[in-house]
Amino acid sequence: MTKNFDELPKTYSSNDVEKKWYQKWENEKYFTPKAGKTGESFCVIMPPPNVTGILHAGHALDITTQDALIRFKRMKGYETLFLPGMDHAGIATQSKVEELIWNEEKKTKHDYSREDFLKKIWEWKEQYGGVIANQQRVMGASCDWDYSMFTMDPEANEAVRRAFVTLYNEGLIYQSDYIVNWDPKLQSAISDAEVDHKEVNGAFYHILYSVKDSDIKLEVATTRPETLLGDTAVAVNPNDERFAHLIGKKAIVPLCNREVPIVGDEHVDIEKGTGCLKVTPGHDFNDFEIGKRHNLEIINILNLDGTLNEHGLEWQGLPCKKARKGVIEKLKELELFVKEEKHVHQVGHGERSGVVIEPMISKQWFVNVHDMAAEAVAKVEDDTTRFYPKGWENTYFAWLREPKNWCVSRQLLWGHRIPVFTCNSCENQWADEALEPESCPKCSAKDYTQDPDVLDTWFSSGLWPMSTLGWPNEERMKERGFDKFYPTSVLITGFDIIFFWVARMMMMGTKFSNQVPFDKVYIHAIVRDKLGRKMSKSLGNGIDPLEMVEQYGADAFRFTLAAGSGYNRAINLDPERIAGYRNFINKIWNAFRFISPFLDLAQKELPSNLDDQEKWILSELNDATKIVNESLDSFRYDDACSEVYSFVYDKFCSWFIELSKNTLNGEDEISKVQRATVLKYCFRKITALLHPITPFITEELWGYLKEDSEDLLISADYPEYDAALNFPSEQVKMNKFIEVVSGIRFLRQSVNIKPKDEVEVVLLTDDKEASSYFADNMAGMQDLARAKDVSIAAKTSENPKKCIMKATTHTDIFLKLDGVIDLDAQIKRLEKDFDKTQKEFDKIGKKLNNEKFMANAPEEVVVEVKQKASDFEEKLNSLKEQIEQFKS
Repeated sequence: MTKNFDELPKTYSSNDVEKKWYQKWENEKYFTPKAGKTGESFCVIMPPPNVTGILHAGHALDITTQDALIRFKRMKGYETLFLPGMDHAGIATQSKVEELIWNEEKKTKHDYSREDFLKKIWEWKEQYGGVIANQQRVMGASCDWDYSMFTMDPEANEAVRRAFVTLYNEGLIYQSDYIVNWDPKLQSAISDAEVDHKEVNGAFYHILYSVKDSDIKLEVATTRPETLLGDTAVAVNPNDERFAHLIGKKAIVPLCNREVPIVGDEHVDIEKGTGCLKVTPGHDFNDFEIGKRHNLEIINILNLDGTLNEHGLEWQGLPCKKARKGVIEKLKELELFVKEEKHVHQVGHGERSGVVIEPMISKQWFVNVHDMAAEAVAKVEDDTTRFYPKGWENTYFAWLREPKNWCVSRQLLWGHRIPVFTCNSCENQWADEALEPESCPKCSAKDYTQDPDVLDTWFSSGLWPMSTLGWPNEERMKERGFDKFYPTSVLITGFDIIFFWVARMMMMGTKFSNQVPFDKVYIHAIVRDKLGRKMSKSLGNGIDPLEMVEQYGADAFRFTLAAGSGYNRAINLDPERIAGYRNFINKIWNAFRFISPFLDLAQKELPSNLDDQEKWILSELNDATKIVNESLDSFRYDDACSEVYSFVYDKFCSWFIELSKNTLNGEDEISKVQRATVLKYCFRKITALLHPITPFITEELWGYLKEDSEDLLISADYPEYDAALNFPSEQVKMNKFIEVVSGIRFLRQSVNIKPKDEVEVVLLTDDKEASSYFADNMAGMQDLARAKDVSIAAKTSENPKKCIMKATTHTDIFLKLDGVIDLDAQIKRLEKDFDKTQKEFDKIGKKLNNEKFMANAPEEVVVEVKQKASDFEEKLNSLKEQIEQFKS
């Protein structure tokens, strides 16, 4: 059927096209898994963004890399599932709602019952949550939205309860008093992931501790003198000759006059500090470990809001910072204060709250991860799961090889409630999968209390690959294709959550399914601004993906992100680059508009009698196809983009279309049909090659290119390498032709010859094959080089006079200047430029010959000066060569 190319708009409207095609794909279920020609499945799970979230540059990169891979595999004939979802983001979401009720009602969570506050959060979630899912659609995410799950959905909660109860019954979950990161504002334990370490101006405060029954005073240095109220020992290194004899004696803690043991512990550094360490096991992670080794008493001096409790003496009720001033003043008064040394150090702050984190002893629930961690390590060591790039496995191993037991309880209201119950009659404690157990399994009493805490968000996230596919409900697993899609094929995420999320999924997956949750892990870069800085509100350097899509189109934005994604650590995102790739999208549109009037001539099958130019472009396309396939299979999105960009821009548009103009506008109808056929074949392959990266414009163009019997491009076959279209000899000859035409263009430009002015060219070459090819394609060469005459001779011929020359490995190119430009004026201009450059070079030379300058200048300045000297020298040689050419 003839297509109506007259309806093709002159300019490409990305917004209209994107809305149209996404709606059609989604409404007509093109994202639903369908069996393909390979008979294999391919599944990618989306790292669930926070329900509080809006699309940021990192999400946009996630979507681009994940969706490009899914679209690629769908076209390769796999049954694909791109599985979306949303994370309840415990602390982040609760903080949002607390802020909301304070701003609107001047109330805190304590003014509500647990049920009423949770109702507020669910209301907020329904109103604002999931905004990001619609924004992901704008980016072209081809997810099966019917699979979408929220980590607080009943199905996800069922998985969490099954996992928790199993671990509890195996003795791997236990409750213990342990030191945790305590957020005084949130009044909850938080994970290491939620702690921001910031540089703070502080000091070392030197304090004297008396040794009991002696005149000896021990000097200790601390950044937090107020914590001495919780000291339960003084530690020295047993190998330190200064203090070893005091081990076993008692020290007196200032102010509270507590007698504490002096213990020997190799954690104390002999070379640093005073050699004596105050030990506060209740408020320092290292001290807690010392306390365990020496069975020390643990004293907690803080209330849940971070103020001093009954152990705080006269400073009870004050926050630490205010109490510190009073403690120092009292120590000075008692002549136990030695000195204060200014010191810049790292202090942990709550990522959400912004307040200083207090290490504090608290009763928490822990998972013993020792065996699970060992199994997770083994599965990467034996390549069951592989990291791309491989180096990231070291980050993964760093924690898993020496794991700490995982604190999974949070003192929040929003999250998965810990399914542990205590009988109020017999005090029996048990874990139960039932939301409301019927009775105590020990005494059958119906009066029981559930643990008030909720689970760390990473607990439910750690089950994500399984819970989204229906685990642990067998009927749901069957409906969702658990056996087909699990293990999932590839996990794509950023390196900042390798430990927090990737490691936990590996531990939980191998524990509960006896299989790894994914075969491959691709760690993509972190998106930064164009100067390489982290994007932040304070710097005002954030890039809003929706603005970029509105301004440049989703395809251009996706291509920019993909072109920057390979095995690199960062993408420096510059809107000017997005604008550049929008020009590439427009180039494709305009190229199609140029060839569209001739496409009705095209036949379905490639002709058998291809000419040299056609063999060249098909062979180049074939090579590009091979590289793009290999690159996408190994997550080298950058190489895939570079290859297809180079082919489309530099070969197809710049050369083949240009070379085709004479044929298409000529009188030879047979050649016209043949060239139209090859052009259409190439454009069909180009749209298919580009589709995973730029799905919208390619689907739009496919509508004009496809046969009536063919489906949408999203379901088409991906191009494959075809040995029958490999023409290396024609590639070599045509690439020499391109090199010569490019050389002529360079020479024209070097002497500012106007584009409309025709020139005379002499080519000297001993390459007979190239010479013959140039002669056969003379019309194309003259047209592309704007040459009225091109003569070809052997290199033994005499070089022509009054020419400028450029040499390639096979051909010397001479461009005649006589009658084209004023040679004398050109020589004068070059000589003037030479003199100016020589002066600059001499200036630099003086610096390089100045021993004092070379000895004292910073290294980077010396390097810069040497580079400038090299650049000037190169320019002088070039100018000299040009002047000699003109004079000859």
